[in-house]
Amino acid sequence: MIKNLLRAWDPYRQSFLYFRWGFWGLLFCAAGAWFLYGQAHGVLGKLLFDNIFVYLPNYLTHEFSHRFWCTFGWEWWCYASGNCMETLVVLLLCFGALRLSGGRYLLPPLLYWLSTTLYGAGIYCADARAMKLHLTSSDMMSNFAPGMMKGDWHYILSPLGLLEQDVLLGNILVFAACVCFMLAAYSLWYYWTHSDQYLFDGR
Repeated sequence: MIKNLLRAWDPYRQSFLYFRWGFWGLLFCAAGAWFLYGQAHGVLGKLLFDNIFVYLPNYLTHEFSHRFWCTFGWEWWCYASGNCMETLVVLLLCFGALRLSGGRYLLPPLLYWLSTTLYGAGIYCADARAMKLHLTSSDMMSNFAPGMMKGDWHYILSPLGLLEQDVLLGNILVFAACVCFMLAAYSLWYYWTHSDQYLFDGR
């Protein structure tokens, strides 16, 4: 069952699931993710995960998703669609890359992009009750100062009975972002130094 799912997800065995993992590689990724997590709310985190190169595509995907899905009237999904579609778009691109001959070379930037969507979701999730962040309406014109309006994650978590866990869930998402970032960095190095692993796969 699991093998069939992996074969469907990664038919050319290109993803990090098929790396020749060693102790130092695992240590590098784990230590790097933990270090980034400690810096996630500082200048380094902002620079890596919320810079101008990723902010615009994430922002546009988020807000257009709200505008589109809210027309169908399902209130919970109207709020959830922003962050969910941000991440889903990148996951679908990752899935497509893995099904391409040589698509592994697209994975490092896509994993990095995925890390930025998770980071944004985590930051706003952790703010669900505190409401300390500035918010933008889905019309992309109206801005709200901290405390003026409840964010998406308040309406996502509240019906699920998880509002009190907003900080914990936000931190989990931020840590997942740090893991994805380290996998992106390690994948870039791995594909460069382990080309022999892919010599006889028909590519």
